[in-house]
Amino acid sequence: MTWTDVLPVVFAIFLWWFTTGLFMSVYGRPPAVLRRAFAIGTGLLIAALLGLWVTRGSDSPLAVTIAVTCGVLVWGWQVAAYYLGFITGPPLIDSPQRPNWKRSLIERFRLALTASLYHELMALGTALLLIVVTWNQPNRWGLWMYLALWLMHLSAKLNVFFGVRNFHIEVLPRELHHLAAYLTPRSSNAFFPFSVAIIGALTWMLIAQAINGGGGTGPTVGAVMVATMTALGFLEHWMLVLPLPATLWGWSIRPLPEPVEEGD
Repeated sequence: MTWTDVLPVVFAIFLWWFTTGLFMSVYGRPPAVLRRAFAIGTGLLIAALLGLWVTRGSDSPLAVTIAVTCGVLVWGWQVAAYYLGFITGPPLIDSPQRPNWKRSLIERFRLALTASLYHELMALGTALLLIVVTWNQPNRWGLWMYLALWLMHLSAKLNVFFGVRNFHIEVLPRELHHLAAYLTPRSSNAFFPFSVAIIGALTWMLIAQAINGGGGTGPTVGAVMVATMTALGFLEHWMLVLPLPATLWGWSIRPLPEPVEEGD
């Protein structure tokens, strides 16, 4: 094993760790700070889209690394837009005081989906944009990274909906705290084994592709980086149901403060 085999893993872990910590460092700040941070993030989104366009024609290790990084940044913007409360969903017409047992599973799912509908549509629209941008090009690794992160996020949200041990509504924007009325906390759920099996199988397929592709090539670098991210997502799924400290995930994770009102 050489440094060319290890470096993509280290860099992918750094991307995960740093972007998570960076997001947590601005969460709960005053609205003016959030707007500035989101404006900077939008600038990074534009740069990432340009990066995907520029690198799409080359599958060299450097081009693939840049494309994968751009895919992470594009997805990071989606996450920031949602969890900072900029893009969520339409207002719900419902009484959160109504107990869960009076709602069917389908009704609770519809209400939860509606609350994040704009975010989900934006994520889908961005995925379609990346598909078009990289269509028939040798370097689509930014797209694959984006889709992998989106898949893991959707899976995590479904697990939270069905019930997990380690979820606190405070990680959502204050406008979505009423979603707690539609969630049923439990140690685990029937969907969890299927979700970790799918993510585990995807990780194994990417590792096999990297091994069969030989070291040092662009596709191998891409497969290793996406596999590293899906492996981290696999572990994060288990953290939803196991009593493990959240401080393992990022240099700035801490108990999240309440958002500060303008003028406080």
